[in-house]
Amino acid sequence: MKKQFEDTNFDDLLNTFDSNLLWRKSKKQELKKRILTDIEYLDSKDKKMNPFKLTQRKKISLTGKIAYSCVGFILFLGLFIGSGFVSPVVAEVISKIPYLNQVFKTEPVTTAIMNKLKNNGYKITSLGTTGKKIEIGIGGSDGYFTDVKKDVKNIALEVLKSRNYDAYTVKVYKDNSTDEKPSQETLMLIEESGEISESLKQALKISDDYSIQVTPTGISNDELLIYIEIPNTEKNIEAIREIAQNAIKEITDKKFKLEFLKIDINKREQENRWGKVVFTIYNGLISKNEYQVKDVYHTAKHQLIIINIETTISSANSNTKQLGMKIENTVEEFLKSEEAREFTKNDEYQISVYSKEKQKIN
Repeated sequence: MKKQFEDTNFDDLLNTFDSNLLWRKSKKQELKKRILTDIEYLDSKDKKMNPFKLTQRKKISLTGKIAYSCVGFILFLGLFIGSGFVSPVVAEVISKIPYLNQVFKTEPVTTAIMNKLKNNGYKITSLGTTGKKIEIGIGGSDGYFTDVKKDVKNIALEVLKSRNYDAYTVKVYKDNSTDEKPSQETLMLIEESGEISESLKQALKISDDYSIQVTPTGISNDELLIYIEIPNTEKNIEAIREIAQNAIKEITDKKFKLEFLKIDINKREQENRWGKVVFTIYNGLISKNEYQVKDVYHTAKHQLIIINIETTISSANSNTKQLGMKIENTVEEFLKSEEAREFTKNDEYQISVYSKEKQKIN
């Protein structure tokens, strides 16, 4: 077994996958970088466990060789969401990757389910989640729905099982909605709103960091409510208001109400950076019953990111504190990884875990 891994050339492996699967160069490099990150993590962990282990020449550890071969296959072939079969060696490597880092690397489970259903030719009109319920809409005739609903549900359950996600239920329903084309009036309103937004951006020299929202109101949509985001440091609002009013009047003669929303752009940038990280935490914790999590959200306060995690466990439960610390440690392990720190930078953060009674339990 050792000889097999020593003879494995990682770049040759990548080239083989490249020719067989026609991956673009940029995609290959991104995946290779992720694989190498895992190897560094596993090797560093191995060194901590064996601090006095010396070698005569520099070479990749056995753990690294296994990870080069197996993690590469995992990332390229999608064994996380594949047929459900994972070899013992691959399973061992996966087990050494922190749980939330595994979640970070894989596509959302709803995307995985949708892709598998589409690839199998099912007429799926919608797929989403409500809490811990995955809802799948099927189009077509009543007879078609009757024929495929069981298979569709089973495929969704198989994908969930392949990830060890045991917190979700799956509901399959007949989608009777029709794709109605918008009316001519609606299309005109959309076009008018777009023209006003574009005119305001040019007149006010607004960057993409700030948004403009134009909403038709009134009984006959004959009035407009317009929101414009501006920096919270802006002092000369009246001058901006005058420029905006003139720009709007050049596009429409409708009555309108103009509102300015002051935005802390630094706070928004920070919250956006953390978005992918918190999304990973949410998806990971809500997917397994062992965490008993129902919601995860974050806020920025004085440059401090606060991650709030709501659970369904009672404060009176004897295991409440133990669960709170388990959740905190799981999140902390992920946040300290290189993958998460690429987004979180050096921001200070706080993890707060709450019972169903809203009491802090960590």
